[in-house]
Amino acid sequence: MKQFQKYGVAAAVASIATGAFAQSEISQNEAGDLAIVPYYTVENGQNTGIHIINTTAKTQVVKVRLRRGSDSKDALDFNLVMSAYDEWTANIGAGGPNGVQVTTNDTTCTVPAFTNGKIANMPDTYSAGATEGYVEIIGMGETSANLFAAYADHGTTGVPADCAAVREHFYRVSASATSTLTEILGLLPAVRGVHTSALTSSGKCSAGSGVGNGKDTGGACSGGAASNLATFVDTPKTALKVSWMVTDSDSGLEMGDNAVHIENFAEAPMMTNQQPLSFGTNGQLNYDPLNFELPNLAYGAWKSSEGARQTEGADTSAGSISSGALFDNLRAALQADNVVNDWAAFETDAAEVATDWVVTLPGQYVMTNPICDAYSSYAEAKTACAVTSATVLTGISSLAALDKNELPLTLASSTTTNPLSGDSNLTLWDREEQGQNVADPTVSDGLGFSPGGSVGTPTAAAYLWREVNVISFNDGNVLKSKELQSDDGTGNGLRVVVDVPGADKGWGNLEIEQKAGAMRWTPEGETILDDGDINPNGNAVGTKDGWGGFTALGEQDNVAVVGFAAWSRKFTDQDRSNYGRAVEHSTVTSSGGSR
Repeated sequence: MKQFQKYGVAAAVASIATGAFAQSEISQNEAGDLAIVPYYTVENGQNTGIHIINTTAKTQVVKVRLRRGSDSKDALDFNLVMSAYDEWTANIGAGGPNGVQVTTNDTTCTVPAFTNGKIANMPDTYSAGATEGYVEIIGMGETSANLFAAYADHGTTGVPADCAAVREHFYRVSASATSTLTEILGLLPAVRGVHTSALTSSGKCSAGSGVGNGKDTGGACSGGAASNLATFVDTPKTALKVSWMVTDSDSGLEMGDNAVHIENFAEAPMMTNQQPLSFGTNGQLNYDPLNFELPNLAYGAWKSSEGARQTEGADTSAGSISSGALFDNLRAALQADNVVNDWAAFETDAAEVATDWVVTLPGQYVMTNPICDAYSSYAEAKTACAVTSATVLTGISSLAALDKNELPLTLASSTTTNPLSGDSNLTLWDREEQGQNVADPTVSDGLGFSPGGSVGTPTAAAYLWREVNVISFNDGNVLKSKELQSDDGTGNGLRVVVDVPGADKGWGNLEIEQKAGAMRWTPEGETILDDGDINPNGNAVGTKDGWGGFTALGEQDNVAVVGFAAWSRKFTDQDRSNYGRAVEHSTVTSSGGSR
């Protein structure tokens, strides 16, 4: 099995197949087949820019997915089809009927089409609280020397030849609808869409001629089917270079960085369709329930593709959709036992400085049941999703029963049975080696957390409940994060305020503790692949939780963490008084390494 490499930083990498650990090298390439943008925002006049570069000489299909910061629900996703050496740029900003929209002046083909080629509005389903979040950018597959690539090519005009023809390749094709062999032999008309089991796709097959009119050459499918068939191979390990920037249009503040890049994320193409979920008259999901949710950080494509993926080099014994090995490796690559960065928060007559920390735990959604999520989120669903597994996480006995994911992380914890009386996991020092918080957080001059308590009587514990957490120091709020996190983890707020009495700058170490009992959802053992109705109660026995089951994440303390410190500086004696920068967190792992 291929190994992950976290670009731009050193990372401890686990070999799931052998259990051995190896230390990756620090890379200067800053490119990969997976990129994670740790944070986007459209709050309070801000917007987030995204740049994606195809570094290769072949056509790349790329999944772009905005995940809501509170629970990493798929708030908006689409596919990019990037021709050789193409660059796509876009802006995530406020607007549209549900508050968030992606806009672009780029001509690169998108699936589906943007409105007027310029705007993609966030759907309503998971838009509440999705004004902040993070972005996944996943290489789905590479292809070349076919009509699909020709349609996507910009040529000399700077405009793709036929994006409508490109989109024909992303409809759903059931596993039994047709076979690639009959298409190639011209015995049957091509069925447009993604042929998951064969790692191919096909578009229109009808009379017409030439690239540019949405038809293939050769007439009425008498041989044109084969020419309109695109075969995909694995996305090269450094195919994509991604960067981001947050811009405040009101203050003029801007900051940005490269995305977190992973190489060798997958071992074979992961082509999936881009059709919406569909419910039958019986109120049950019709087939292929994950469709556009794949590929994600745990699973590539449906089980029916495993034979073809193995031919392409994938270890399907460990890399199938039912194993979740992609996420296991990602956690190993991005593991963080401690997050380290510096901070400042002060105001003088000459300057004002503030710092926020963004701490993002990508992939927590793989620890929830996506089938049950669909049944609870769509009005068309008429069947309740039975939840029979009573497994909940342990270690925070004073709180209500928790989900199966790794959240919340504790900012204050203890080895005793009462986690509300422990020392702080966030340790702060000034710039002269002196500690800024004492062992007992109950004393008046200790480190305090908000909401709850005050400078004189700080709370003894706080929790990071969210997939994206924005930690502000003292009175700062660089990123203008909308809402505070609630004490019980409800709502969509991402912000936590850390009060540091008597201090205004220094550095901190945030210890990341893996929670006991975290479990990953898996369709392991299911017979339903691409076809058939999905009954959420069909396997509601034993350890099954609705449709599918849960598997322990394993013994390794591999909590995947990405993020950065966001800085703002204002100088009153300068016309351009606002300056910003983003500094990626350093982390220390249990193996003694850092990244």
